[in-house]
Amino acid sequence: MGAKYAFQVGDEIAGPVRKITPTRIEWYDSAMLSAATNDLQQVGSNIHTDEEFAKSEGFSGVNADGMIMTNWCSEMLTRSFGFDYIAHGELRTKFIRPVLMGVELHVKSRVKSIEPVGNGKTRYSLFVWCEDEHGAKLVDGDAAVEVAAT
Repeated sequence: MGAKYAFQVGDEIAGPVRKITPTRIEWYDSAMLSAATNDLQQVGSNIHTDEEFAKSEGFSGVNADGMIMTNWCSEMLTRSFGFDYIAHGELRTKFIRPVLMGVELHVKSRVKSIEPVGNGKTRYSLFVWCEDEHGAKLVDGDAAVEVAAT
């Protein structure tokens, strides 16, 4: 039986590249509140939606909700590992710098290790991060996916 994926240790996996916009921020903030209430709800002032409020809290401006970047990392892993990630994956992210409005966000990962874990399964461990268009790391994390051999 061969490996299901062709990834090797050290391989970089590129995820989506997207710009942080007011619309994207609104999708996340309103969607979570609307889902919780089962009715379309607009969020009030917070660091994600209100420039002045964000500044009053010590930020230089509105910044994106961390779940945006976490979801984009998850999208990259789903595109790379398919159902194996959905069923047997894990992801941890840490927000190390604010992701400000207008940033072009690049989602990336690198294969850290590939190890057999028994029963014909292999565990892929990955570094995961998001950086801006200048290469500054804004989000850091790690992920793992267990897959059965083909």
